[in-house]
Amino acid sequence: MQYKLFEDLYKRNSLSNEELKNALDFLQLAYEYINLDLDSCSKNDLDKIVSMLVDNQLNTIHNFVILMRYFRLIDRKELFIHLTKYTGMLGVMEHIIKRLVGLKGKKEANLILGDFEVPYLGVHPEQLPNYVNQLMFVLDCNLESEETEHVLAGNNHGIPKESQLPEKVEYENSESLETYLEQRHARKVKELEEHLRDNLVWFEQIITQEIVDFVKSNQEVLSGVLKDNKIYVTKIPYDTLAYLNETDGVLKKYYGCHCPFAREALKAGNLDISGRFCYCSAGFAKFPFEVIFDQKLKVKVLESILMGSDICRFEIDLDGVTYKK
Repeated sequence: MQYKLFEDLYKRNSLSNEELKNALDFLQLAYEYINLDLDSCSKNDLDKIVSMLVDNQLNTIHNFVILMRYFRLIDRKELFIHLTKYTGMLGVMEHIIKRLVGLKGKKEANLILGDFEVPYLGVHPEQLPNYVNQLMFVLDCNLESEETEHVLAGNNHGIPKESQLPEKVEYENSESLETYLEQRHARKVKELEEHLRDNLVWFEQIITQEIVDFVKSNQEVLSGVLKDNKIYVTKIPYDTLAYLNETDGVLKKYYGCHCPFAREALKAGNLDISGRFCYCSAGFAKFPFEVIFDQKLKVKVLESILMGSDICRFEIDLDGVTYKK
């Protein structure tokens, strides 16, 4: 293992000697468990390490961060991305439950949820669809359809409002909303080009020219298109390169879906998960515009992978919203 590089990383980021020692001890523990240099480990080996963390109650965010730091440092991008399959679900169901409490009150929300428990950090991705099915069952049994969609369509990843303020400034400096959306798309394409040039991971993806060209060809991807007081947004696939090159229908859906709670079920050919859970993704799509307009917005799932399509596409309703035309 490349301990010296790891030590230099901690020093560059002004992390304490104690933090470095604890991190090195943890990496040594992982190495001893699989009896293999972490530099050479596979995704299956990494799954074994995660399972060990769960069994020994070491499945903390801190320990996941150490692993992600190391694999990013040694340029094992595929292992860094693999770990995001475990961490991508963090806080999502907790935020959904919080919205349920806001809608129904704590007492009634607890009655609705019954013995439902949110997934723990380190639960294998293949088990996550079971949590979706349980949650959707209790919501659908106790709420009207519109209420369920409202509960799901929030900022469930807990994205700070402040992170979207630069886009609000860009909108305020634009001539119109339509112009802003065009310029936003151009900025996102440029961002992907920079990640391609610098060989950097963009969220969970390794960027190629094919991906850049794909995004560039559709303004709805990473931005939106305004038509008749509605913004139309198409979600970029989770693994865009694999998605573009896949011919098998089941695998194409698997590579297209971002939802950590559903992807493995899609891979297994299990399409029994409620497509309305995609209102969670719809909430993610509308949140930046809620910050821009400083008000709550309505959103509709037009099509989604869980509903049988190969894409996820949303309609954000601006009726009653004052915006620049």
